[in-house]
Amino acid sequence: MISIKFRYVLGIDPSGNYYEGKGTTGWCLFDCANNKIVDIGTISSKDYNTQYHYWKAHLVLICNYVNSFLKDKVAVSMEDYRLYASKANNQINSKFETVQLIGIIKYWCISNNVTLKMRLATAAKTRFTDDYLVKKHYIQKQKKSYFCNAKLEALATHERDALRHALYFYYFENKE
Repeated sequence: MISIKFRYVLGIDPSGNYYEGKGTTGWCLFDCANNKIVDIGTISSKDYNTQYHYWKAHLVLICNYVNSFLKDKVAVSMEDYRLYASKANNQINSKFETVQLIGIIKYWCISNNVTLKMRLATAAKTRFTDDYLVKKHYIQKQKKSYFCNAKLEALATHERDALRHALYFYYFENKE
């Protein structure tokens, strides 16, 4: 058993895209004391009439879990953004909506004294592959889809990525 500082971690795989392609953010609430997924889901920009309401939904999610479990018991673990040279041409004229959303979440966490840890996507994705998640019984594979005990429907890629960020925090950053 790992000695932990935070009981819960909210893993987030953010997509701020509203105007530049409808984005979907994955999130996963993970119980570090019991090593299990508590809740998992997505926030889809298609469900909101404005970018403001889409982005606000992210803060409402974080705020609800922080208030439910007390801020000294919940940390946020999120993917950071890096513009790589190989992808730079794809971002010409971009408004960098995801970067803006990350900034909003970062500001909210700092302003509300909520612990936030960020890392590049590759750090979590290479360490916690789908095969690893299945082997450790976090998720189950059925044909080409993945499932977990916290949700009846198949998991979206963004949800699995949010789980990866929660697990990265659990294994490497949640120390006393």
